[in-house]
Amino acid sequence: MTLKSNLPQFVAEEKYTSEILDAIEPEIENIKLKLSQILLECSISTCSINGVKRFEKDYGIPYNPSLSLDSRRKNVINKMLAKKRLTEDELINFIRRNINNSQFYISNEAEKYQFTVHLIDENYKEKLYSALFTARPCHLVFNVKLTKYEKRCNTFKCNEFTI
Repeated sequence: MTLKSNLPQFVAEEKYTSEILDAIEPEIENIKLKLSQILLECSISTCSINGVKRFEKDYGIPYNPSLSLDSRRKNVINKMLAKKRLTEDELINFIRRNINNSQFYISNEAEKYQFTVHLIDENYKEKLYSALFTARPCHLVFNVKLTKYEKRCNTFKCNEFTI
């Protein structure tokens, strides 16, 4: 949509007005582009690498060049969410965000103020442990159990190992 299309036809076709509008149009498009880039930089999920560096600095996360951009974004998001009260839904979202395609379930022991994460796949054990350890508030204690299911004669046998 151009500026001329927003004006009445007799005004847009006038010689001097038309020349001025043609000269202004690229500048307005450039401003629109810059504004959309600024809006993208305001969110950790859409910002550029410089935006991620700024978020890391704001949250006191040390720069680690060996991590991928996606891992660095997850670290910032984890740090942002660590300031909230931990609920079961937030813990589930945290695990899904850090460990894709992992099977797990959570038991809530309200009388002990404790969540227990039962992780079924052993390959994600270290990744979950390090993500929880770096994101947790200092007063939070967590317990992660590695749960292994074996199917035998149409029954399940469950083994639990505490990390």
